[in-house]
Amino acid sequence: MTGRVLWTFVLAGVAGCADATTTTAPAPVYRPLSTVAWSAQARAMVASASRGSPPASRLYAIMTVAQRVTLERIGADTVRISPPAAIGYASARVLLALLPSQSVLVQTTLLNELRQPGVGTPASLAAGKTLGEFVADSLLRVRATDSTALLDNVVLPTGPGVWASAPGKVPINPRWGEARPWLLPSAAAITVPPPPAITSAAFQTALAEVRRISDTRTEEQLAIARFWVLGGGTPTPPGWWNGVATDLCVHYRLTERQCATTLATLHQAMMDAGIVTWVAKYRYLLARPFQMDPVITQPVGLSNHPSYPSAHSTYSSAAGAVLGWYFPREKPLLDQ
Repeated sequence: MTGRVLWTFVLAGVAGCADATTTTAPAPVYRPLSTVAWSAQARAMVASASRGSPPASRLYAIMTVAQRVTLERIGADTVRISPPAAIGYASARVLLALLPSQSVLVQTTLLNELRQPGVGTPASLAAGKTLGEFVADSLLRVRATDSTALLDNVVLPTGPGVWASAPGKVPINPRWGEARPWLLPSAAAITVPPPPAITSAAFQTALAEVRRISDTRTEEQLAIARFWVLGGGTPTPPGWWNGVATDLCVHYRLTERQCATTLATLHQAMMDAGIVTWVAKYRYLLARPFQMDPVITQPVGLSNHPSYPSAHSTYSSAAGAVLGWYFPREKPLLDQ
């Protein structure tokens, strides 16, 4: 088993380990979290729109931070302001701004959310609308100047071991490293060391390892590669980890505010990790293994950006660190 299949199996096993002979009071009703529901919708919309990992990481971060700030503004005033409505309007505002092609689905999701029993009175729904849209609009204005929309009109060098864009395609987000982080003072706060020189023994050993796997690839390895590629038509790696995080929020019965805090921190960290990764990718411009050895085959599509460092690994390491901090009991499995 791999990925969320394994994760769901483990959580189900943990949940089933309670002593059946123990008599306890009925567990309180656990209302589905609005943050979890909107995360699921965002993942589906990102997949439908085929957004790449960098812009997807930004969308998830802005939406979850808007949710967290909205709940902070509500505080204990959950009678006058409906939390589900406020979260719904904040989330919808962000998704409409960043995924306008999904507007019908966004509006439908919002209407369904507001029709749920116990969401609030007409007055509290209206107050939630005002607050949620205000927070989302304020955050969107701030992030409108985060340098993520810079034109990708760059001229890349050529030479031995230098990554080359696929014929007829433009490099993916070559200026994403200039984006403004959330948690880091700047992308320069972390320096990624250079990869081994292509003439070094370390590089040649690594290249030979990739060639060996290419030559002897098993069906299991191919299945693993296909599972983890998370390219176009998927929620992307940041979205996959969003799914793991929301599963944990539900399993551990986090409150709406606790879940919002977890998700916002998770996605701020992943976007920052991606920015630092993109700085290094286009600084070192390391060729993909198949560009160094044309006999190496590609069973899955590759993103059109330099190979070093691995974005998948960086996103996942950031996510695992954040979730391991919030859910320390799960850290060994997260690391695995």
